[in-house]
Amino acid sequence: MKKDEILISDHESIKAAASQILGASVRCVVVTNEQGMVKGVFSEGDILRAIVQGVDLHTPLKSIMQPSFHYLHKKDLKEAFRLFKKFGMTLVPVVDKNFILQDVITIHDVFSCFNDRML
Repeated sequence: MKKDEILISDHESIKAAASQILGASVRCVVVTNEQGMVKGVFSEGDILRAIVQGVDLHTPLKSIMQPSFHYLHKKDLKEAFRLFKKFGMTLVPVVDKNFILQDVITIHDVFSCFNDRML
């Protein structure tokens, strides 16, 4: 998966995030600010919660983003698996010390690694 497929600006709307999620066939997108810093992950669940709460779908993501999110500073499939299992995640961003996206680990990456080892 290409990073640009799952990146979205925090100025974009909930509706834009939903459209991008559908287009990329993923369950969430990585949200960045104008400086390219990762500000969070916005998921299908976040979209559903916004709809149930009556939030306007044109609301910018930065207005409704949660201030905390799970991330890694290096590509570690075992640690990603632990996060996926503990928190029900499907994607974890890998960021540098300035929170610039370096990579993403998806649940598919983890399953592929384990499947390759089992063969």
